[in-house]
Order: sequence, then C-alpha cells, then structure tokens
Amino acid sequence: MSRLVIGLVGGIASGKSTVARLWALETAAVHVDADAIAREVLGRREVLAALRRRIKGLGKGRIDRQMLAEKVFKDPRALKALEEVTHPRIREAIVLAIGRAKARHVLLDAALLQETGADELCDAVVYVACPARKRRARTRRTRGWTDAHHRAREARQWSCMRKRARADLSIDNSDGQERTRSEVRRLIARLGPRTKR
Repeated sequence: MSRLVIGLVGGIASGKSTVARLWALETAAVHVDADAIAREVLGRREVLAALRRRIKGLGKGRIDRQMLAEKVFKDPRALKALEEVTHPRIREAIVLAIGRAKARHVLLDAALLQETGADELCDAVVYVACPARKRRARTRRTRGWTDAHHRAREARQWSCMRKRARADLSIDNSDGQERTRSEVRRLIARLGPRTKR
C-alpha cells in the first residue's frame, strides 16, 4: 500500500486535531499525535531520570506537565535540556508510528513539526488557518489562558506567516465544522493518489 504522510501545522488552537479527526472520518487515516507521543516519552523512567539530572525542582514520581511547561517557559536552559532529552525520542517514536500505520493517509500533528525538521518525514504539509482572535478565544475557554499568555507561548514557535509560507497547502478552519469538512474533502481530492514513498 502506498502511503501519503501529511503534516498538519498552524498556530496554537488553530484546530489541527479537528482537521485530523475530519480527515480520518473521510479516509480512515491514521492520526499520529506528537503531543500524545510526548506524554508517553515523558513517562519513561530513563527520561524522568535524565530530566531530573538536568532540571532542578522536578520532584519525585511522575512529572507534572503543567509545572514543567511553566518552568521551561521561564528558563531557556531548562527548555534546552527538555528538548535535548525528549526530541530525539519523540522523533524516533513518530517514525515508528508512521511505519506501523496501515492506512493510505497518515496525519502527523506536531506543534513544532517545521521547527524540529520533522516536516521532512512528510509528503505534504498542510497549514491550518484560523484568525488569531478566534485562536485566543479558544485558549481562554479551553485552557484558561490570558491573551498575553497565549501570545507569549506562541512567540516560542515560528510565526504563522512563516509556517504558512513553508507549507505546501492550506485549509481554512475559521467558519465552523461543516466548512472545515468541505475544505478537508477539497484537499483529499487534490492530493489524490500521488506519493513520494
């Protein structure tokens, strides 16, 4: 079976998971969620030990992801340590998940897909477009973030303009689920059977 690996990128709360879910409903695609993989990697004993050696104040037992996020958000050295310990393991797990997928379409949803070079694993990268005001409203409602916190978190990623410029295709996720479903169908038809793999 030929496989088409499609990367999903966009600003925070742009709706990448929604696009992945609708795409899977249309094509039985496999959704490789890098955030879920990162959670699994963070739970590994050797990862916990490595992080505790390099980042102070992580405590015992499982690491509180919210506390870790706040710590690395404020301390560039802690962020560097986190990335050096986890990113190679996350990438390895992503490659394994893609390789095991028994589907023609594999959707790779990773917040830092382009920043980490993981877009090279993809046949095509789709930018999920959604206005900043709507994305900020989503994070206020679902994550309890202030607008300032949203902007500060997003500043740690590539700008939406840069992500879109590097993507191959785009999809509009600003006008409700039915419009997004139509956009997903349009892209599925456009991608067709072509694949580099």
